[in-house]
Amino acid sequence: MTPLLSLLLTILVVLAAAYLPGYVAVRALDGSRLLALALAPALAAAIAGISAVAASVLAWHWSMLPFLLGAAVLLAVAFGLRRLGVRLPSTILDGALSPRRAVPGGALWMIGALAVSLVPIAIRAGRPDAILERWDTLYHLSALQRIRETGDASSLHVGSVSNSAGDPTFYPAAFHALAAVVPGVTTPTLLNGTVLALAVVPWILGIALLARALFPTTGWAPFAAAITAALIPASPVDLWMHLSPVPNLSGFAALPGVIAAAAALWGALLPRFTLRPVVASLLVLGLAGAGLGLMHPNVAVTALILLTALTAVTGASSWRRRHWLVVVPVLTLLPVVLLSYTPLGSQVTGFNGGLVVQWWLALGEVALGLLTVWPMALGVVLAVLWWPGLISAFRTATWRWLAVAWVVIAVIYLDAALDSPLNLSTLYYRGQDRVSMPLAMLSAVLVVPGLQAWARLLVRSRGEARTPGAARADLRPARTVTVILVIAAVAAALSSVPSRSDNAAKNLAADYPGRGRFLQADERALFEQYVPEMDQDGTLLASPFSGGAHLYAMFGQDVRLPVAGMAYTDLDRQLIYATEDAATDPASCRVLEENGIHYVYQERMPYNRHTTSDSLNVAGPDLGIVLFETDHSRMIQIDCDPGDGSYDPA
Repeated sequence: MTPLLSLLLTILVVLAAAYLPGYVAVRALDGSRLLALALAPALAAAIAGISAVAASVLAWHWSMLPFLLGAAVLLAVAFGLRRLGVRLPSTILDGALSPRRAVPGGALWMIGALAVSLVPIAIRAGRPDAILERWDTLYHLSALQRIRETGDASSLHVGSVSNSAGDPTFYPAAFHALAAVVPGVTTPTLLNGTVLALAVVPWILGIALLARALFPTTGWAPFAAAITAALIPASPVDLWMHLSPVPNLSGFAALPGVIAAAAALWGALLPRFTLRPVVASLLVLGLAGAGLGLMHPNVAVTALILLTALTAVTGASSWRRRHWLVVVPVLTLLPVVLLSYTPLGSQVTGFNGGLVVQWWLALGEVALGLLTVWPMALGVVLAVLWWPGLISAFRTATWRWLAVAWVVIAVIYLDAALDSPLNLSTLYYRGQDRVSMPLAMLSAVLVVPGLQAWARLLVRSRGEARTPGAARADLRPARTVTVILVIAAVAAALSSVPSRSDNAAKNLAADYPGRGRFLQADERALFEQYVPEMDQDGTLLASPFSGGAHLYAMFGQDVRLPVAGMAYTDLDRQLIYATEDAATDPASCRVLEENGIHYVYQERMPYNRHTTSDSLNVAGPDLGIVLFETDHSRMIQIDCDPGDGSYDPA
């Protein structure tokens, strides 16, 4: 199978896994087609994440089969509940996404927007198994390889890849479990295909569904929101190029659909709560929330924050008559407070770091749409659209929660940008890059009322027609203005292509000035030529900041330190330091040999400097047999025999 076919196969299989089980489950509970599409990706993440844990407990090898068994259990529960009369209510998402021909040539416009977003990345990548030069990419490549090697995709164990002892540690692994159901594809291609599937389709479709739920009488609203979602800077695809926090961005791509479903179900239940529809709604939303959490916990945190805004703002008018409704936003916000200000979230809240900017720069980023994830001039153009939409949303009761949610997320973004002592962004690792995605999501939806506000302004500026003849004459300037605006929109979208291409080049091109590289182009070519002939059971010792660390994910070669940022054990340090004089000191060479180290990889141009791991680069070529060498790297097969008869391999 060619690499391109492998990529397409991965995308198709992952999309099928992401949509089919959840879609059927929601339909089994009498949910509408749009409601099922909105919830499906998050439900699939829950199926994968929970089934992987169960498979690990039962000592089953993770593959498509356990995933399908998990899906079968969910479907059995859904059909069983339906027989008991537990069904989802009719919602605003019943019916079609938009009227036919609501936007002439809509499919072509959508294809064009996707091309603007994805083609620059594809060109820079050059090959389906291209490897992004980001720290997080190396982690996720190695995590996927560990799952395929061990058959264990449990979130309770996947974190073992980050320590050489193989101790199981927690890491949310629903993304990895979904990816690992695809057989027969190389790990780099598997990662790229899964990210493309989960970062693009759920994000665009979810935002279209959110617009449909909020603006049901505006036929073109889903289309406008979808186009904006494809183009807006700080989308999940942009964050993939920027930092590559893969589970995080995949979870945020599924978030819009969950919020659309929650808004639709809440709107259906708020006038009159009845037991069975409430139970069905809580079950599907709870399982979807679990799926978001198993993608990444801070996506679930964001969902809770948005649900708090939704239920508080829309339910406030009913609090006097139904006091108990106050409990709903309290319950949705409580987990966020507990995670932020108690030891429950200590694994995240203890994190220090992140990009800190001046207050006026932070305000400018939010106000001008120049968010920290690949800021582009296009973001300013879109801000001109969503700012009027934000004002309109504040003025409209049914949309007000959306405006409140935008302000809350913007405040969290500012907290992260300023590294504020309020610690509102502590569950996001104090990083505005992650907060950028939900802010972009809300901004994309606000473009709809923004366009309506601009349209009203244009109509008023033209004046009202007083006679039928004047009305017919008045169509000409309207069409002229429309054509001008369409041309301007296309030009604005195309103007972002150079920026997107340069942003992709920073982490995909073979070389980029001022940016380090884990894996150089020439050494990758040598890897593909020589590594298949190496002893697969012989351990490679290499700096995790060098290309050698990629050999685990690319070829299955045993690598002691396959992840950047690993927690070194005392033995790790002993082995690294032993390489410095192993060529001349038999005792040091014996330490390497006794611990299964067959190869040492040296890199004079590492992605990152690290005092301990840089010791690997001290030894000369006389450590053993040089298998291959470039201007900046060297692969040595250790040979402890000095050739004088003194060597005792025992």
